[in-house]
Amino acid sequence: MDYYCAMVITGEEKSFKQSASAALPQGHFYIFERRLHNRSRGWFDVPLFPGYVFFGVDELTPEFFEQLRSIKGFCRILYDNQNPVKITGQSLDELQLFIKNGEHWGISKVLFVPGQKIKAISGPLVGLEGQIVAVNRKRKQITVQSSLTQDGKKFDLLYEDVE
Repeated sequence: MDYYCAMVITGEEKSFKQSASAALPQGHFYIFERRLHNRSRGWFDVPLFPGYVFFGVDELTPEFFEQLRSIKGFCRILYDNQNPVKITGQSLDELQLFIKNGEHWGISKVLFVPGQKIKAISGPLVGLEGQIVAVNRKRKQITVQSSLTQDGKKFDLLYEDVE
């Protein structure tokens, strides 16, 4: 299966995924959400990659692409509609890890070992140890750098300490 990324109207990721899944059953569509918490809103989910929907298909045929383009909210396929680029290499490994961990990311449990890197033992961070770039123990957040974007997008995820 080949994987691609479609840019959609920000805020329309869920509705686009539902429409695309119904119109194109041969494709598998994914959006990823992380769980956050603040004092005013409490717990809430936000997109990990706002404005992007990832999809897998056996072959990106012109017919599939035309149907995809006709779905409300579609902007373009990355990098552009004339030259769609498959997700490969480290980015593909990361995407497959995301798919395996599920679309709704809760809180990871991590183990801090003195003198060593932290190790995620459960939750969406399992397997991302090498891509963790910062830890904020006060806010219980880990900053992860993604290889799925050209600029190496960084995002914060919540964690729990494990004794």
